Amino acid sequence: MDAILPCMSIRMTVTVRSGGLIEVRSPELHEGDQAEVTVIVKQQNRENATPPANDGWRRFAGAINTNDVRAGDNDRIDADLAGEHANPSKADP
Repeated sequence: MDAILPCMSIRMTVTVRSGGLIEVRSPELHEGDQAEVTVIVKQQNRENATPPANDGWRRFAGAINTNDVRAGDNDRIDADLAGEHANPSKADP
């Protein structure tokens, strides 16, 4: 049985840098911490957009190993996102 550990949430708006790089820095994050990251693009910059290569998103397949056998469970992801939107963090303005 997995232990239930307290978790922390950090919400911030960032600008995607060259190469699709997104950087998150926070004093609450410590080396060795494990974090789950979900990226929601609110506004696309069409001027700098490049068409995807023929393989599209497939080139990123396997790039992240979450060690969670249910990581690709879309129903679970949808429920997590719905829960976050229904109960925003107290730190949100």
